[in-house]
Amino acid sequence: MSKRKRIQYNELNEEIYAPKYWTKARLITIGILILLFGFLINFSLEEKLNKYLQTTLGNNSACPVQFEKAELSYFLPKVIMKKPVILGACFGQFNNRLEFKDIKIAFHSPSFYPVGLRLHVEATSGKSHINLYPVISIFSQNIKIEKTIVDTQIFAPMTETNLSPISGTLSIEGFFEFKSGFVHDGEIAIVSKNFSLPSQNIKGFELTQLNLETLNISAHFTDAQTMMIDKIQLGKENAPIEMNLKGQLHVRPQDFMGSQLTLDGNLKLSQFILVNFAFVKLFLPESNTSGNYKIKVNGPLRNPGAPQFL
Repeated sequence: MSKRKRIQYNELNEEIYAPKYWTKARLITIGILILLFGFLINFSLEEKLNKYLQTTLGNNSACPVQFEKAELSYFLPKVIMKKPVILGACFGQFNNRLEFKDIKIAFHSPSFYPVGLRLHVEATSGKSHINLYPVISIFSQNIKIEKTIVDTQIFAPMTETNLSPISGTLSIEGFFEFKSGFVHDGEIAIVSKNFSLPSQNIKGFELTQLNLETLNISAHFTDAQTMMIDKIQLGKENAPIEMNLKGQLHVRPQDFMGSQLTLDGNLKLSQFILVNFAFVKLFLPESNTSGNYKIKVNGPLRNPGAPQFL
């Protein structure tokens, strides 16, 4: 055996001068290669995702959706659709379009009922900010609506004139459970404190703006075929119009807009309405000029027909 060379106290070990494996240049090179490899994988997935979404959404003749591009993020997995546009064919108004700033779809958390994954869908359009939390599960699907503010101008593209028939901001909270593609259970609440009817022409009658301030709607499912309308409050005391309704919706799962609506309640019209909107009297009973009426609404959801006043 050879004796190990003794190192004097004033000498340095020769191993210090030997080349190291993990040199700075090598580390930088490996880092660049990893970064490039990650970029290429990400770019490839983004490209495939864009092609898939553009083909799937853009070629849907019933409701085509276009967008600038889709970005994919791995940190807190997320897909961001930039500048999506829902074309008017979705609403039967082929000359209109509903534009969004972006739509984000991200993983939110595990779901334990039903067992699956909860996502967060966030959409922004003008002053509207929508937050949906759908659950993907093999058992059933549900979706929560939380902290959602909708500017009623979002409804403009759904009309022939491209003008919203209502004005204000709506706060929406809700929950719906789906089975076999149909709503099985759920509830919803819609509240506005700045609700108004803008100036418009309704069947040849000119209507000036009416500030009603209050809109309050709440409803819940008692079973898959029945949705109870707990409250429809329009206006409040001393408003030009004050209406309170409740009733139910007999749901047709295969044709939701054909579901039968039954409502009844009270309507109070101020003297301002009775004097300045004389045409309203054409729809009111001649024997009652007090401004206080019983009201009934019956018919399919897509076209409930004219209300009955008593």
